[in-house]
Amino acid sequence: MAVQWRAGTGVRRVGVVLAGGVAAGVLAGCAGQPGAAAVVDGTAIPTSDVRVASDELRPYLQDVSPANVLTVLVHEPTIVAIAEENGVGVSEEEAAELLDSVAKQRDPEADTTFSQPSLDVARYSLAYTRLQELADAQEVLGDAQDRIAKLDVEVNPRFGTTDDVNTILPPTTRPWIVAPATGGVESDGTAPAPEPSPSAS
Repeated sequence: MAVQWRAGTGVRRVGVVLAGGVAAGVLAGCAGQPGAAAVVDGTAIPTSDVRVASDELRPYLQDVSPANVLTVLVHEPTIVAIAEENGVGVSEEEAAELLDSVAKQRDPEADTTFSQPSLDVARYSLAYTRLQELADAQEVLGDAQDRIAKLDVEVNPRFGTTDDVNTILPPTTRPWIVAPATGGVESDGTAPAPEPSPSAS
């Protein structure tokens, strides 16, 4: 599905592709990676990245959740790499231009600076959209799904669990798990995030 970027009364749709007893110490992050929302092939995604991207993008996005923004950050390196392999790569400048355009559609006087996690979300959005427009999109996106499914992803239980294609599923409420907040109260990676696109089939 596509993220709906709010721009005043108009909406710009941008393709975007985010899941027993647990010791209290583990809830601070993934095993061996305190403060991590997820660890992907040994590389941590900090909870602060989820929070920062959520806070910056929330004014321009609809249907957001922590699990969705984390899915985007988990999938982004793979989707961006596949876009480059297929000749439709996305630069950071293009990602920044997209976010600037979206911000100015909502507020023509906006002078907003976006952080790296937000730029990563925008790069993913552009890359995924370009892959969808390829003549062999079905084959390419099928390969993308396979490659994402093979990633070694460990998710902080506060954010959820992964399904078979490493999309993050929101956590089921348990007495020992504090689910990420959906309001504006600041906490480690608990702010809402964009809704991911469905896996390619």
